[in-house]
Amino acid sequence: MRRSTITVVCVAAAIAGGLTVHHKWKFPYGWSHCCINEMMFALEQYASDNAGKYPTGEASPEASLSLLYRSNYIDAPTLRGMTVPEKKVRAILQGGGLLGPDSCGWHYVPGLTRADDPGLALLWCKTALGHFGERIKDGSRQVLFVRRDIAFISGDKWPGFLEDQRRLLAKRTPREVAGLPLITATIELPDGNRIDRLDCVCTVTETTKGPNFSSSGTSSGSPELVWLHAPFHDGYVTRILSFSNLISDSVTVRFTNGVPDATNVIFRMRSTR
Repeated sequence: MRRSTITVVCVAAAIAGGLTVHHKWKFPYGWSHCCINEMMFALEQYASDNAGKYPTGEASPEASLSLLYRSNYIDAPTLRGMTVPEKKVRAILQGGGLLGPDSCGWHYVPGLTRADDPGLALLWCKTALGHFGERIKDGSRQVLFVRRDIAFISGDKWPGFLEDQRRLLAKRTPREVAGLPLITATIELPDGNRIDRLDCVCTVTETTKGPNFSSSGTSSGSPELVWLHAPFHDGYVTRILSFSNLISDSVTVRFTNGVPDATNVIFRMRSTR
């Protein structure tokens, strides 16, 4: 083999080796897509089906999180997190067991409810890794909060984040712990019958006003009739509900220091024909 050829081969081998070393550093547990967004959807669906409560009640946080698998909300490859081999997790779950601290890469906070402060975090990776299991220069990791928000928290802000979480957990009210709404709503149909949920698509027109802001808008879908949190400290919210050929009288709730002036409201419907 010519010397020039040997040199090229050696350079290529060095480059390949360097790329391998870099890849192993970049992805210390391998590339993965244990998607926190999928965990979010699974946790929200579980809470919707369990009176607003996220999985809890088992021997460890990881065991409680395993209830998502038992109830078919999530699969083993996603539930494992980014740091635990899929084969290990699959064997435990398919064998009827529950995950533990050494078999789940997610840090989960059990016992929270959808009525909790939206600043409380539900889930994050135990190791500072990015969305695909990669190291990030500033040590960021994604955090899932109550009610679906996901944010990156950098390494330098992590101690402050954990302190904020301890403070918020200590401030939980009995209502939040029980997952009870701040305000409930009832729909009164034109014939006088009352219902507390809708199984059809409807439209909600909403106007909000506070000391330094105001807004209005319309949304369609399957609405959540309850208020789980005060939308602001001081101000009011006015809503009008419509579906089929019915529209409600306007309903207004005023908040003072985050406290509503009513704990139950009634949408009185009338025909638009």
